[in-house]
Amino acid sequence: MIPQRRIAKILFATDLSENAEKAFGYAVSMAEAYGARISILHVVEKLTPNAEVLLAAYLGYGDIAALRQNSESERIAQIKARIEQFCSEVSDQVPACRFILHDVLVEPGKPAERILHHAETGGYDAVVMGTRGHRLVREAVLGGTSHNVITRSPIPVFVVPMNPSEARSAPA
Repeated sequence: MIPQRRIAKILFATDLSENAEKAFGYAVSMAEAYGARISILHVVEKLTPNAEVLLAAYLGYGDIAALRQNSESERIAQIKARIEQFCSEVSDQVPACRFILHDVLVEPGKPAERILHHAETGGYDAVVMGTRGHRLVREAVLGGTSHNVITRSPIPVFVVPMNPSEARSAPA
């Protein structure tokens, strides 16, 4: 007889991208199906100029200079508040979502390391995350976050790929 696995606690790792929002839909569906709770994790890396532009837009700043005036702890608090706002908006569409969100974690570090840390120590049953769709060569040379998490995680990892048309147009 094949033992059934219970999924009661899901770690959803997000980079705040559009594909991560798509992956969140899968995390919510999984949580509804299993009666599980979701913890959301966003890891704040040292920001590249491109990441600063994206984060400034995501948080509603007019320019990068305004974003740079805030300390890392202030940015973390703003990201956490924005994620909680997003979850509130989703809960209007999916009423059960209000009851499945367990925690929002925003912390500094390297994404793969922090995701794996929580997967190993947080009592989670599964990780759900999206992939950015970087080309295979770059992924093989640099090692992407999703690849590192898949190969080193002690628990199942569900990776939601970009749509094929989005992956073809993604920068290398």
